[in-house]
Amino acid sequence: MKTFKTIANVVLVLLIVAVIGGVLYVLFEFKEEVAPVKAKKEAAQKPPAEKPKKKEKAAIHPPRHKKQIAIIVDDLGGNLETVRALMKIDAELTFAVLPLQAHSREAAEILHQANREVLLHLPMEPASYPREKPGEGALFTEMSPEELILQLRKDMASVPHAVGVNNHMGSKFMTDPEKLTVIFRELKKKGMFFVDSRTSPDTQGAAVAQKVGLKMAQRKIFIDHDKDYQKIYDNIMRVVGDHQDFPLILIGHPYAETKKALELATKNLRKQGIEIVPVSRLIAGQTSS
Repeated sequence: MKTFKTIANVVLVLLIVAVIGGVLYVLFEFKEEVAPVKAKKEAAQKPPAEKPKKKEKAAIHPPRHKKQIAIIVDDLGGNLETVRALMKIDAELTFAVLPLQAHSREAAEILHQANREVLLHLPMEPASYPREKPGEGALFTEMSPEELILQLRKDMASVPHAVGVNNHMGSKFMTDPEKLTVIFRELKKKGMFFVDSRTSPDTQGAAVAQKVGLKMAQRKIFIDHDKDYQKIYDNIMRVVGDHQDFPLILIGHPYAETKKALELATKNLRKQGIEIVPVSRLIAGQTSS
């Protein structure tokens, strides 16, 4: 009888353990099935996370146009010491050499070897002729087209490495569109440009250059009408300081006072953010001015 009770108790314990195990199994399975559903439901109810904003790029401002000027020194070719003295100025000056002078070719060669820009300073008939004479190699309105071309080519040959031309005198010649057309067409064939020194208020330079398609520009001021150092310096600083429409072209001459003024003015202009460049850089990309 005692053995029977013991067996019954064991069986009962085993049944209880089995029941508890079954309940735990069912609960575990139920939890595994419910958890994903609940997670999905919560995910559906939760507002979508905001996408991280892209870092905005800093605004890129186009570079400001530089304030550029060109300074042309005319009337070179008669004295090599003057050329060498001007070359010591720490600025990219442009040098205009007269043709058929004692040292025209040599001056052009020296300047070219020093990587300085050379122009042919082309003599032309002034309104005051014959009282004032333009010098060797001058062009006159009475010349035929053939004579003009022949003289121009002789002048070019005496000033090698010239990339462009500006007029010496020419207050009469520059008002004659027919004669200018002959010269400008030849310059265009040679791939050169023209800087009008504006020795006459009635110059036809811009109109003829536009008709021919020649690249050209015009000077703003002559800086040394008065051979006074202080006045020359003031002229340079005033025109650059007062003017807002760059680029500008200034023209001077190989006077000792001009050299002295340029030495100081070019230093101070750089401090003010003014860039002094060869005149060809100002004319690049133009058809006419």
